[in-house]
This record gives sequence, C-alpha cells and structure tokens, in this order.
Amino acid sequence: MRTPRRLGFTLHRSAAFLRMYRFFPHTLLGKLSRLVARARRPRWIVDLAVRRWIDRAAISMEEFLPGPFVSLEAFFLRRLRPGARPIADGFVAPADGVVVSAGPIARGMILQIKGVPLDLERLTRGDGPELPLATYEGGRYTTIFLTPHGYHYVHMPIPATLLEVRWIPGRAFPQNQDALRHIPKIYERNERATLRCRSDDGHEFLLVLVGASLIGGIHLKALARPLWARRAPFRCNRHFDRGAELGHFSFGSTVVVLVPPTLAGLPPFIGTELRMGQKLW
Repeated sequence: MRTPRRLGFTLHRSAAFLRMYRFFPHTLLGKLSRLVARARRPRWIVDLAVRRWIDRAAISMEEFLPGPFVSLEAFFLRRLRPGARPIADGFVAPADGVVVSAGPIARGMILQIKGVPLDLERLTRGDGPELPLATYEGGRYTTIFLTPHGYHYVHMPIPATLLEVRWIPGRAFPQNQDALRHIPKIYERNERATLRCRSDDGHEFLLVLVGASLIGGIHLKALARPLWARRAPFRCNRHFDRGAELGHFSFGSTVVVLVPPTLAGLPPFIGTELRMGQKLW
C-alpha cells in the first residue's frame, strides 16, 4: 500500500489532540475550512498549495484530467481521465480508498478498527425512523476510507435502484487511522447519509456515507442537499448502472458497504488499497 510522505511530528494526529477534538467547535471549523478550500485568490498561493499537496501525498496525476485548478476544493474533486477506472463485473468498489475494517455482520453489530463494536442501527439510522435490518444478519460489511491521493467520488457498485436516502446529523471528527484509535465510535457520531439500494435481482443493500472533519460535506449527484438532508427519509427510486456516479465528499471521508448474505462474498483484506470499479466479490 502506498503511504503518503509525512514530515516531522504531526500534532493533529497525536492521542492528546484527538481526545480533545470533541470540545472543538466543529461547525465553525467547517465554515472556515470551506472559505479556505474554495478561495481562488491569491492565485499563486492556490497553485503552491496544490503542488505541495501533490508532492506530500505522492499523487499520480497521470490518472486525472489536468489543471489548472481554481481552488483546493476543485483539486480535491479532480476528475479521472477516460478509462482510468475500468468497471469490472460483480460487486465493485464504490470508491477509491483503503479497507480499514471488513467482516461478517453478526447480532446487529459490525467492528470498527481494533475490534470496537458498532451498533448497526445507530450507524445506519441514528435516531431516525426504523430501518429493516434483519436480512443483513450473516451478511458482510466493508469500510473504505478515502485517501488524499485518490479519486473522491462514490459510484454504484452493482446495477441497482436507489430507493431512499436517510440523513443522520452529527459531528465532524477526523477518520484517519490515528483518530479511529483514540476517538470512540466515530462512525456512530459523525454526520452520515445512508443510501438504501435494491439490486436489479431484488436484493437490498446499504451504502453509508460518513462525513469527516473540517469541510466533510456529503453531496449526492443531481439531488440538492435540502431535499434529503432532513429528518424524514427521502424516497427517490432512481436507477443506476454499475459504476454510475452517486455523489462525492467535500474533503475526505468513509463509505461503509453493508450487504445481506444473498449478495455477500469474501471481503478484501484490511489494508487493501482499492480503486473504484475493481471487483470486491
């Protein structure tokens, strides 16, 4: 697995800093981060920041359409060159990223990093209306952390209909490996959007998009946030082909894939670096 270069001591990933993160004003930090990420001037500072990002994260720009990029956010949301992510058969990876946890769904629980149990109901619906989850018992989950050097859009893993979107308000904790070690149950606490989908052969599955620190915005293709970022589930019934774009994150995040036994296969090993469109099982 490729590892981005790190220079010196990183305070923001230390145990003490991360344990204090819950006291930070997440909403204010998000607003300030959006201002910085979307700034287009001074031009030379934006260009310098993009070059530094490419260098420190060891990003291969051969896979992406070339700049110039008008802002840091535009660089983060850079598009792929045609053919850079061929779509395989089967159930494919919905996003670029690293597998941070994977395994069976048992007794309504899945595991976060280092074996921390997560309640499936808390993860997928929070305090919202009931969501039918009994069919997922004995199925599989795969948690994919989107990395700084990858492609940051989320795609449909199999031909399916997006039945509904459930928005779960929450905090904006970071989701890197250090944060997952020191901040309990991040995936139950951060803002989320649960996408309930039905495959063309009638099997339901879930994609849980988990927002992260700072900007952390979740965006769905052709669906304005006010439509679905509300307490009641948003029903949409939109069909997507395998590999069709579903949405994106405004700066890094995580996708949790949850499938019932009828769709399950052996998940990839923890630490596997995935590319959107490659076969998961």
